[in-house]
Amino acid sequence: MSNAKSRGMKVGAVSLWLLLLLSERPMYGYEIKRELEKKFAGYWKPKTGTIYPALEKLEQTGLVTSQVEFRDGAPDRKHYALTEKGGKELEQSMAYWTRMTEVLENYWEAHQAIFRHKAEISKSNLARLFTSLGEAFKDSRTVELVKLFPSAKKIAMKQPLEPIELKFLYAKENGDKQEIHIEIEWKSKK
Repeated sequence: MSNAKSRGMKVGAVSLWLLLLLSERPMYGYEIKRELEKKFAGYWKPKTGTIYPALEKLEQTGLVTSQVEFRDGAPDRKHYALTEKGGKELEQSMAYWTRMTEVLENYWEAHQAIFRHKAEISKSNLARLFTSLGEAFKDSRTVELVKLFPSAKKIAMKQPLEPIELKFLYAKENGDKQEIHIEIEWKSKK
């Protein structure tokens, strides 16, 4: 495992949020919990059973430090602050998590593109579609994808060059439904 990956894997999502908050200013536990609730606007309500063990672990690893505020007539408060080591870890982890987010976004875009055209079609229309594709490959002519797939971008399928790569991705059966997923890839004339 590369150093960037192993460093980023040390800080999980909860710990990363704690480091981010403490990079703004020192805070006590309940204050951290409230700030997280505000930041997540109801999507996540952190529990003390999540926050305090994570803070303790960050303190044990030297990424945060704590100091108890003794208060008369009120419960004591433990204030947490980011250490220099914690700041460096935050910087490295942010780079890692930023890259992870990019990977997820790219995957999501690819996933969405894969299923951009999904519609019911008759057997005769499907045969016509494959015939049109086959003729385009056979005659090495350009085909407007939007004519074959109405949801496709207005991109012309340029004249394919040999070799054409056919990838059988998978087939599955789900009750009375069956699926085949294939991918066709080629280089084209410019």
